[in-house]
Amino acid sequence: MVGVGNELMGDEGVGVHVARSLLSRQDALPAGLEVIEAGTALLDIVHELSRYARVIVVDAVCAGGTPGTVYRFEWPAGLTDLAEPGVPLSLHQWGLGETLRAGHALGLEPHDLTIIGIEPETLEPSTDLSPPVAGAAARVVEMLVAELGAPPARGSSSSPRPTP
Repeated sequence: MVGVGNELMGDEGVGVHVARSLLSRQDALPAGLEVIEAGTALLDIVHELSRYARVIVVDAVCAGGTPGTVYRFEWPAGLTDLAEPGVPLSLHQWGLGETLRAGHALGLEPHDLTIIGIEPETLEPSTDLSPPVAGAAARVVEMLVAELGAPPARGSSSSPRPTP
């Protein structure tokens, strides 16, 4: 899982906040799952992302919804139009769309890529998330823990989790 964003610009840093929350819950995640705080260095990690069969990116995404709205896109099916030049997916100078296009052109894209975007409310200097985005970030963390969480221990009496 990769959390991206500028944590000094309020809700723009939501991906980094989600990554840190997941890192604090390592016991709920399977061994081998890597959580990366990429910040705004997307282009710097494009080669790194190609090493993984599955990548989930969490970022702030301005799509015109209500602040705190959570979007989920599967690459490339759900993003073919959004990834066209001139249509940014994120708020970074070198955005997620540009990074994905560059990775594709270089043959450096993961086989299975999911983007979870959260609609921001404020993009002003701050290290705090707005209340609707903080709530959405908490929901995304719980969703990811449920989706990626470690399987029950052998011999456990808990029933298997349904697949989302």
